[in-house]
Amino acid sequence: MAFVDTVSGRTVYGNHRVVWGTYAQGETDAGGDIETGLDVVYGFSTVPTGQVGSTAPKYSVSGGTVTLVTDNGVDGNWIAFGL
Repeated sequence: MAFVDTVSGRTVYGNHRVVWGTYAQGETDAGGDIETGLDVVYGFSTVPTGQVGSTAPKYSVSGGTVTLVTDNGVDGNWIAFGL
């Protein structure tokens, strides 16, 4: 199974958009790209669920795309806010 992300909800908070969802991956996958739908991401957070790796997930942001790096097989929830 490859890295898969879903958008579960969207809202507006003040003058920012907030988007949240989940990600899942196979046991040998270690991350992938999350397309938030935002033009610019100002903040991002993730919480692993189920199997939790030995290291915290890391991420980088480019525009509205978040590239997530996790231990193999870690699934979780994410939230991003921006414009």
